[in-house]
Amino acid sequence: MLAVSPRAPQRRLPRLVAAPGKTLRLMVMSTGPRHCAGIDLGSGALVRAWCPQPVDQRLRPYDVVSIVVGTDTDLVPDPAEPEAVASAGPPVLAGRLTGRPARRLIGPLLHPENQPLLGTLSPAVPFWERNRDHPSIALVRPRRPLSATIERQRLWCRFPWLGREHALVCTDPRLAASLGRSGRSYALLRDGTVLVVALGPPVEGHCHKIVEAVVPPR
Repeated sequence: MLAVSPRAPQRRLPRLVAAPGKTLRLMVMSTGPRHCAGIDLGSGALVRAWCPQPVDQRLRPYDVVSIVVGTDTDLVPDPAEPEAVASAGPPVLAGRLTGRPARRLIGPLLHPENQPLLGTLSPAVPFWERNRDHPSIALVRPRRPLSATIERQRLWCRFPWLGREHALVCTDPRLAASLGRSGRSYALLRDGTVLVVALGPPVEGHCHKIVEAVVPPR
């Protein structure tokens, strides 16, 4: 079962409603091979846009991209994602935001500190229990110590949340490349860093929590 904290009700975030053919402008928060997660500049909603072609991995947080909403909902690996839209094509770079405009978009979407990550205490959610009342992605600003480590040939983010340390696999290619260039296997992350915590596509019937991106403060 999906477990939520009894200390506070779940906050209702803005959700995007967009008809096929509509053009959206998103401030990028994370990317994957076939999707781009970002904040819709029009509605302030967090969106995961799933694409029929590979996404340019040179895109980085705070870039602004445009997408056109498509009709192929089969692109979405988890139909219960409330943030998901099918894109007619890959995101196209259209600009960049930093400073106060970027902070204004992120602030209202930050995950409440008194709520379990993505509404559950478990590191993974059975795919058959997923429903659109629970998010698949969140912007998380943990308190320190916040670190990145390479262990067992995988990149991990470690951070405190609700009184205990979390260790989640991190798929951020920029952070992995930065550690690789430095020759180090460990790094402390800056105060104000935002983690894009998401449920990955189902693997053996479970969607696991991962850190899709480590977003430095601006």
